[in-house]
Amino acid sequence: WWGAIHVAIAAGFVLCVLGGLLILIGGGMATRHWLKALCWGALTVGMIYFTGVALINGWVMHALAPHADEDTLLYGAMNDLLIGFGWLGNPLFLFGLTGIAVGEARSAEAGMKRWLAWFGVVVSVLSWGRGVGSATGLYFLEPLILANIPAFVWLAYYGWLIARLAHEETQR
Repeated sequence: WWGAIHVAIAAGFVLCVLGGLLILIGGGMATRHWLKALCWGALTVGMIYFTGVALINGWVMHALAPHADEDTLLYGAMNDLLIGFGWLGNPLFLFGLTGIAVGEARSAEAGMKRWLAWFGVVVSVLSWGRGVGSATGLYFLEPLILANIPAFVWLAYYGWLIARLAHEETQR
């Protein structure tokens, strides 16, 4: 299941990249202010890094696992991969996600309910915990990786709201 799960994760990441590119290219309310455009750009570039990590984890590491003489070699390679790509992609993605959530909580431009917009802020801030825990040795923070699940669901709903608004605008 390891390989299939990470390939599915990579597919979701690719959808995030495509959505981010559509928003950046399409313009409109999501990129009116330079800070909003920066957040969407950071989210998109961060997801490009993470797509690579998930695909390498899903296809390459999964294929290498049965041939590795010792698990520590494989885990060491994965850790180096995460440091090289993850520490570039994770802060970029989370900066973008947090900025987008804060922007929606402040302005409600996409029409999201206030409580749900603030929920997006909370889960995006909690999502920082795993990375901070790994980077600082505060490993008790690593279970906060589970905050990524509602954060991605929130992002998907936000993207749907923007797509709905764009569709309504084209119908005028």
